[in-house]
Amino acid sequence: MPQMTVDGRTLALSHLDKVYYPRTGTLKGEVLRYYAAVHTALLPHLRDRPVSFLRCPDGVEAEVFVAKNPPPGTPAWVRSVEVPSNTGELRQLVLENGAALLAVANLGCLELHVPQWHAAAPALADRLVLDLDPGEGADVLTCRAVALLLRERLAADGLAAWVKTSGSKGLHLLVPIEPTPSARVSGYAKALAAALEAEHPELVVHTMAKARRRGRVLVDWSQNNAKKTTAAPYTLRARPRPTVSTPVSWAELERAGGEEELAFTLAEVPDRLAAHGDLFAPLLDPGQARPLPGARPAPGPPPAAPPPSPFPPATRPVRVRQVLHPPVEVMRPVAVTAVPPADGLGGGGVQYELKLDGFRCVAFARGDGPPFLQSRTGRDLAPEFPPIAAAVARLPEGLVLDAELVAWRDGRFAFGELLHTRQARAAAPDVALGLIAFDLLALPGRDVRRLPLADRRRLLLAALADVPPPIQPVLATTDRAEALEWMEQLADTGVEGLVCKATASPYRPRGAGRSWVKYRRSDTLDATVRALTGPADRPHALVLQLDDGRVLLTTPRLTPVQSRTVAEVAGPLLGPAATDPDHGPVHPLTAALRAELTLTGRPPTATFVRLRGD
Repeated sequence: MPQMTVDGRTLALSHLDKVYYPRTGTLKGEVLRYYAAVHTALLPHLRDRPVSFLRCPDGVEAEVFVAKNPPPGTPAWVRSVEVPSNTGELRQLVLENGAALLAVANLGCLELHVPQWHAAAPALADRLVLDLDPGEGADVLTCRAVALLLRERLAADGLAAWVKTSGSKGLHLLVPIEPTPSARVSGYAKALAAALEAEHPELVVHTMAKARRRGRVLVDWSQNNAKKTTAAPYTLRARPRPTVSTPVSWAELERAGGEEELAFTLAEVPDRLAAHGDLFAPLLDPGQARPLPGARPAPGPPPAAPPPSPFPPATRPVRVRQVLHPPVEVMRPVAVTAVPPADGLGGGGVQYELKLDGFRCVAFARGDGPPFLQSRTGRDLAPEFPPIAAAVARLPEGLVLDAELVAWRDGRFAFGELLHTRQARAAAPDVALGLIAFDLLALPGRDVRRLPLADRRRLLLAALADVPPPIQPVLATTDRAEALEWMEQLADTGVEGLVCKATASPYRPRGAGRSWVKYRRSDTLDATVRALTGPADRPHALVLQLDDGRVLLTTPRLTPVQSRTVAEVAGPLLGPAATDPDHGPVHPLTAALRAELTLTGRPPTATFVRLRGD
């Protein structure tokens, strides 16, 4: 049996010579090679979204049927998730790698369809979609005219749209939005389509009645319904020809002179990707998401019920299962000496967060039980910080945040206030406490640590959208220049530096590598060398006196080159060996010697830079 190795797994493939598209003679083996060729571009658009399939095990002109549950024969290692359903339990696949994609394609899953929400937060959409479907007498160029009108209207509402062919007869417009309940997205899309029909009745309809669609384009807003799905970018379609739902640029769409220029097959798309890259890549950037404007009133009577909670039925905080319990192991960033570039953590983007001066705190909201504020060492901080504990207690049961517990006084972060007793802090009315959340570990009923950081950030912002201080999300951006500007602008407030994280990184404390790094601002200053530690001819470190009178030991240990340099210069100045009460055996200096160092962190750490000639 033929085999293919994809993403570290070897798959047994079957019936590669079966004809899937009789009119073009396209074989199943060609379909599998296509998905292998485009999977690195396709998979990010499926990330953490449950997939529905159009199965064609005997080709597109034989029996074709929709499959939501995992198809028979699906390998056990392909991830599946439980999805809310009116008919009872429904499990669907989430395709996380090329091996999973090829495994289901080998089972005849030709078309891939996904909802506008992620499995971690059903019915909380991060995309708006408009499906332009031409009626009889209209075509894809008619759809183009409607797409351009919609782009204008969306732009007026502060929204940007990207366009792709449907792979059938029409076009799809996709709009990245901040997480919004699907019911509200659907209402906005319906109102948008209805308003466009009112202005262009000769061109647009927004209802399904076929009698009204002749010569017009249906703006199908209904795919924003939480139960609906849309053909994924780069999916093949079960049409007479092996066409692909293909992203195109607006310029390419505008200059197209005929339908054939906007029809792409499995033979053409890999070359397009090689030439242009993924034209839908901006949809994967959380920085592109914008808030959905207030929905225009839709025709018809008002809804009988209020909009659904941002926590849909599967995750709504009503007696849900607590999936994470303290203590949990936390990720720890590696120290670096420079802020990495936007592609500097393995590619795929970097999220830059302000590094704050406080206590690491993993906050567990436990419903009727007391909240738990896990410190870096695993103990519960809740008894020491009642205002923060009370705020966490008001969060939905099951929510778990990784955060920094901070104190604020006189316009600055005041770490020293955290070291005082609870009573002392309560007696200081000008001290404010805060919990600055930088990651989300669990939603009610769902552990989300396996999700990429970009998705966890999106869910964090949604979870805290209506939460008042003292809990708030950390300031973060994917723009390096903006992050550096923030760091300089906020230096006087006590911001320590930046924590830089790969946007694709899961929350994996062990084996995290350098996907999380921290850069600390440092102050360069001069100090007087008072003594050396270690052997006189190979000193380990310097005992320094700062100009404000503080004495401290440099760390980390001197490098071999630094040690030789210090021994050579300081050797003639050394007095008799002595024992220092703080630093143990030392070699005091009998004359002044100046050194340059950097101070970072809290308590301050002095790092030796060089000896000064003056």
